[in-house]
Amino acid sequence: MSGKIKIYVYNETQMNQGTLIEIKKGQNLLEGLRQAGIAQATYCGGVGLCGKCKICLLDGKLEISMEDRKFFSSAELKKGYRLACKAVPVDECKVLLLQEQEQEFSIISHYEKKSEKNEFEYDNEYVIGIDIGTTTLVFQLVGKNTKKVLHTHTAMNHQRDFGADVISRIKASNEGKKEQLCKIIRSDLRKGIQELLSNKEFKKENVKSIAVGANTTMVHLLMNYSCESLGEYPFTPVNISTIRTDCRALLGMEDIKAEIIILPGISTFIGGDIISGLYKYNFYKMDETSVFIDLGTNGEIVVGNKNRILCTSTAAGPAFEGGYISCGVGSIQGAICNVDITKEGLDIRTIGNKPAVGICGTGVVEIVSELVRAGLVDETGLLESTYFKEGYPLGSDRQRRKLNFTQKDIRELQLAKAAVRAGIEILLKRFGVTYEQIDKIYLAGGFGYKIDIKKAILIGLLPAEFCGRIQAVGNSSLAGAVEYLFDEEAGLKIDKMIDVAEEISLSKDDDFNEYYMQYMMFETCCRKVKENTDFL
Repeated sequence: MSGKIKIYVYNETQMNQGTLIEIKKGQNLLEGLRQAGIAQATYCGGVGLCGKCKICLLDGKLEISMEDRKFFSSAELKKGYRLACKAVPVDECKVLLLQEQEQEFSIISHYEKKSEKNEFEYDNEYVIGIDIGTTTLVFQLVGKNTKKVLHTHTAMNHQRDFGADVISRIKASNEGKKEQLCKIIRSDLRKGIQELLSNKEFKKENVKSIAVGANTTMVHLLMNYSCESLGEYPFTPVNISTIRTDCRALLGMEDIKAEIIILPGISTFIGGDIISGLYKYNFYKMDETSVFIDLGTNGEIVVGNKNRILCTSTAAGPAFEGGYISCGVGSIQGAICNVDITKEGLDIRTIGNKPAVGICGTGVVEIVSELVRAGLVDETGLLESTYFKEGYPLGSDRQRRKLNFTQKDIRELQLAKAAVRAGIEILLKRFGVTYEQIDKIYLAGGFGYKIDIKKAILIGLLPAEFCGRIQAVGNSSLAGAVEYLFDEEAGLKIDKMIDVAEEISLSKDDDFNEYYMQYMMFETCCRKVKENTDFL
């Protein structure tokens, strides 16, 4: 008896032609898809918690797991809906993948308002800035002499197949996937650089240097370091100093001689991507005190100036990226990103103005804000009884499946926003400054760039006192990496910031739980709404 099972895999755009893969008997479908090179992102790392690796059985038999019963209705189970991570085929079958395609993702690559001029200048020498995000990768080719952006390329970080957050990646690495994760990210970088230089006018030998901004876990996976010490107290990194290598040694690219500089971090939780942003926005020389916030699966928060920097990282969870939300998706075409509840009904907008496929992080913030404003969610986060069981309807997707925003989804958002807000309050208190003493608030990252600031303030994610001083700066990690390559003193400036930086551990802070519980609530905004007061 053969130890392999044939699986025919289809997706919605190629229903006429399936891809044949073979998986080992006893292996779940998700593992088989990964080994066959078919990307399937999982927020939870494939343990049945997020419900994102959805498939539909077209032919054959797949047993129904407890996790399947949690995420699918009886009618959906009869139609063949299953989770790939819990589907263990015993015989040949055909399956349809229901997950979004990575090329549809909307990835933020810009970090400042660009000129409207249609300028494109060639340069005979180039530098490259790279942002390695947990979910996405951004590459930028810049003229060494003109400092003009010549080409930008975005891509997915295919390590996402092993989980949406750094904890999942650390776990996967420590369970024997270290070499595989390293191979994936190095392959992604090679492909990204090759794509960046795909124009025949760009000569590979003329790339002089490359700078990389990345969080500490991504650096460890890139450098093939052990992640064992990252995943257990006291969370000690192998190396967070500046790393200098080259394309040949790190990526095996013989035709590019450029040096690669990987920017240093402050700690396991405050990595080179944050340092890159702080450098870009002059924390090394500013007299005034400012706040820097990067929101994602982890929320990194910094308060400081040239003399003192306090920083922390709070586990916000993947709600800001659509994770653990019942109809949540990433920032893909068709993701609900803007929501208004009006007297006429629900007004939604999607990325690319495509038919709705789910709701992304900005949409999650907006729907909760609108439900609170409409009086359909009370100060504790309880959804009005009419919608409590099934959730608030957002419409249907292409398969006519209902897109409902549920009570559980509201709780996910509450956990995320409370963690971030508590982190902000702790740092301000420990630094000894009031809201009024903060000069500027820099909101970094794709989520921060697209979010409706007033709606974020309404739900208590950000202090109302910050209104008018918040600047969405986009991809600050990429911005700092590019600027590093044009500043001979960049290394000294970054070292200065690291020298005056102190990390605050929220888990050890006596006030964290009190702030956390306080900002779980919507009490203030609900009161203002009832009073018909202009909250902002």
